[in-house]
Amino acid sequence: MVTKRHFGVTKNGEAVYAYMIENDRGISVTVLDYGATLQSVVLPHKGECIDIALGYDSVAAYEQGSCYLGASIGRFAGRIPDAMLRIGGKTYPLSVNEHANQLHGGKNGFDRRVWYAMTGEDTVLFSLRSEDGDEGYPGSLQITARFTLKDDMLSIVYTGLSDRTTAWNPTNHAYWNLNGHDAGDARAHRLLLPADQFVPVGPDMIPTGGEEDVSDTRFDFRSMREIGGAYDHSFVLSGGAIQLWGNCGIGLEITTDCPAVQFYNAEYLGEQIGKGGARYRPFGAICLETQGRQTMRGASVYDENRLYPGAERKRTTQYRFIFGED
Repeated sequence: MVTKRHFGVTKNGEAVYAYMIENDRGISVTVLDYGATLQSVVLPHKGECIDIALGYDSVAAYEQGSCYLGASIGRFAGRIPDAMLRIGGKTYPLSVNEHANQLHGGKNGFDRRVWYAMTGEDTVLFSLRSEDGDEGYPGSLQITARFTLKDDMLSIVYTGLSDRTTAWNPTNHAYWNLNGHDAGDARAHRLLLPADQFVPVGPDMIPTGGEEDVSDTRFDFRSMREIGGAYDHSFVLSGGAIQLWGNCGIGLEITTDCPAVQFYNAEYLGEQIGKGGARYRPFGAICLETQGRQTMRGASVYDENRLYPGAERKRTTQYRFIFGED
């Protein structure tokens, strides 16, 4: 069942609505048409209801925020080095919003737009049109984001269709804390990440070369272990499900058709006020942003991150909620 309620108004006067998908297992997921944003994921556990996704209670907080909490990212997740898009033998200057680079689609990315929404029995489908030249990108792009809750699984499906060759690398930027969104430091979470390779980056977070083997490095999560340190790196997936476990008996299993995942454990989250007055701080969540591989400086974007005229492309990620023991 999907219920709709008024959530607020943007600074430009646009109405924003929240859509809550509930099922008979007591799981509820709330998404906003502002940014096609995952605002909450509430799970029943040991007689309590635990919200495991960081978010805000107002439109103003999302507009003022800079951390993309739960947002749909577009056109391009991650960084375009020097804000210069190289694709199809051409170079396009993009808007700059992080040092000399473009991050997560630019100054007015898809996370800052109000999307059109349609609802079904267990689904909310958002759609958005991005015109030719938007943030510097070529091509008129039609994108959809479908959120579906069935049993113990949330699926997010992005589709893109363009009239010109363009870059397209969507993701959802959910911040997970499986002990509860307000539970604080999540570095004791345990992670299984089936990736044989990761992407080294420089001080500006731009890839310094190709992929490197995770063996005998702190980037080897092929066996489940505690996260511990700080991470903001792309991993090339090698098959199998990602698993994340908190410390109260809730787990999250992620499967995707994306070739890579950006693993970021919120080092730069900064202290801020979230839902219900919760204080969010650095390392207070885990982001596992399924997407394509990141672009190196001076290189063209990978083919997996391209749309060709008239050819629809799809990205699917599924999140299964697991209820275990402490």
